[in-house]
Amino acid sequence: MRVSELQELFLQALAKLLSEWKFVKSKRSFVRKSGPIWHHFHISCINHETDFDAVGDVAIEIRKGRERLCVVGAELGNIAGIGQRRFSVHSAASASVAAHEIQSYFVQVGEAFFERYSRVESILETLREGGKEAMLICPFEQQRDRTLKVLEAEGSA
Repeated sequence: MRVSELQELFLQALAKLLSEWKFVKSKRSFVRKSGPIWHHFHISCINHETDFDAVGDVAIEIRKGRERLCVVGAELGNIAGIGQRRFSVHSAASASVAAHEIQSYFVQVGEAFFERYSRVESILETLREGGKEAMLICPFEQQRDRTLKVLEAEGSA
């Protein structure tokens, strides 16, 4: 079976498990919107000759109308503090197993991330403190500074 076919089976299985999320196939991403807060669960595929590894990352997008104010997020394994967490898919049967595994890990790690950072105050607090946590959710210094300024301006508006 081709790697692209394995990816399709994996994503179909995952979409069934995350039926309450909108699946954007072209972006390999699941989206859940709640007013100005959009939750994203994105899947990256690391291809090998006959198989692939799936990696999940989550992001929170803060919007004002149609304007994106900021996005913070990280890979699930890095959030958990263990480094990148890969889910291997090498056959049709393993596609379903990997989909269940990544969905379970997402519920455990990703949903906790969403719970913590879906409040602008939590993002601001983390970015103001700096350190590892701020680098985790917003890894580029210029972007951290810009995000902090934008969110602080919105809070005072």
